[in-house]
Amino acid sequence: MTELTKFPVIDGHMDTVTRILKQNRVFSEFSENGHYDLPRMKKGNVQAALFALFPLNTMNNVINGLDLWFTLVSNPINGLKQVKTIEDFDRIKDIGMKGAILHFEGAGGIDDDFRILRIGYHLGLRTMGLTWANINKFGTGAKFGTRQRKTGLTDKGRDLIAEAQSLGITIDVSHLNDPSFWDVYEITERPIIATHSNARSITNHPRNLTDDQIKAIHEKHGTIGINFSMGFLNSENPGKDNIDLGFDIIKNHIDHMISLADINIVAMGSDFDGTSVPNCVKDCTTFPLLWDYLLKNGYSEQDIDKISHGNLLRVFKETWK
Repeated sequence: MTELTKFPVIDGHMDTVTRILKQNRVFSEFSENGHYDLPRMKKGNVQAALFALFPLNTMNNVINGLDLWFTLVSNPINGLKQVKTIEDFDRIKDIGMKGAILHFEGAGGIDDDFRILRIGYHLGLRTMGLTWANINKFGTGAKFGTRQRKTGLTDKGRDLIAEAQSLGITIDVSHLNDPSFWDVYEITERPIIATHSNARSITNHPRNLTDDQIKAIHEKHGTIGINFSMGFLNSENPGKDNIDLGFDIIKNHIDHMISLADINIVAMGSDFDGTSVPNCVKDCTTFPLLWDYLLKNGYSEQDIDKISHGNLLRVFKETWK
């Protein structure tokens, strides 16, 4: 039998940094609440994850978020090590720790002169989205359950992308509305990622990606992290929860993306601790169960290597400095 835990995971999105405070959890201890902690990362063989900061719509939010992030990651009891370079992935594996990648979910709190962006980079910021489900001075996000805005990136947003990519920060398009997405596509020659989005043709939700957007990310040599949110998976009732959704619907999204591109398009972006998920992926311990399902339904071990971590790692190699 295949040893499923041999597939290390790089999770493209989780919201544990702020969630553990709200749920009064201790990261170093196993919990039945939420989706992530150190014991569960070990059981699911999560090698590293993008530890997102949100909300970041003001400079004060950014400062408070960074303080919270480093309080969690720098505490030795939590078994975490910050990942700033590609070589760090091997280093954390060698020393038996788990990797934390600093991610900004929204850039509204960054100043017009990008000082916070440059400081963030020197502190280890390596991936960043421009918006959440809102509008800020840089661009427009996809709204939840409301009429979508037609505005795209601002001139300042275009400048922000150029500055971020010159530093070596990977651009995340997951929360952008359609016009902002296409503006990013137009101005960047580097790979982009959608850290936690699914296929809109399968589940018609504005947070998911159209077929043309999936093809565009592939054209830029990027990748898309499959989101476990019930609302983004549920093809019969988009936006609605259904705890009985199974691995089959996750596979449907993966299959569809690969049919439009190839195996290099798909990664993981669970959205754990930031959304409601079906029972089949109840927390980060269930990654090996997903690999088992995919292996039994047409996917090879080489495919799982790419989906679980290889595709995200490839993009980081091409975008980080």
